[in-house]
Amino acid sequence: MYILKPETADLAPAVELMLDTVFGPGRQDKASYQYRAGVQPVAELSWTAFAGDKLVGTIRYWPILVGESGLQALLLGPLGIDQDYAGRGIGRALTFKTLELAAGLGYGLVLLVGDVDYYKRFGFVPATPYGFVMPGEKRPERLQVAALRENMLDPARPMLAGGDIRHVDSADKALFNTTAMVGATLGAARRSRRGHRPAANNNRRRIAS
Repeated sequence: MYILKPETADLAPAVELMLDTVFGPGRQDKASYQYRAGVQPVAELSWTAFAGDKLVGTIRYWPILVGESGLQALLLGPLGIDQDYAGRGIGRALTFKTLELAAGLGYGLVLLVGDVDYYKRFGFVPATPYGFVMPGEKRPERLQVAALRENMLDPARPMLAGGDIRHVDSADKALFNTTAMVGATLGAARRSRRGHRPAANNNRRRIAS
């Protein structure tokens, strides 16, 4: 049995320790970490899972920019699960929970680097065919994207999607948090009707870096 809780500042050391255990000491050498340097994760989307008093899962999202137009988006990860609790649906619960929150906050696109077969249940698809590039990523086939609003991946609207993923500077964060709300009002009723529908989980632990 486990419960989901928002990540609080006092949990940060325990979260980092668990991520070191799950991913190994070289985790910050991955290409995805260059977009997290000097940036705080989105607080409303940083969640944890607990089994009793034990931290057993964590998920975070980070603000990023995409393409020359500087389209604001989210980078999901890390999603990490204590190996003793793998296969219990914790990663699935954390991901569905936070994607629903992200949609409710008005975010339109989420990208990640991770297992394609695992993340397709959440609506993620390979990002390369849509023109997304993560500079420095050695396995671009693992780069994936999910649209939280309609038409965000519409090839007829190329200004909305595609391009290189870029770091969001500290000076941009206030603008990011404001502009992410665009479309939230119009889309709220549609999202509440449709929601994110969990799928059956027949896989063991998967993690996004």
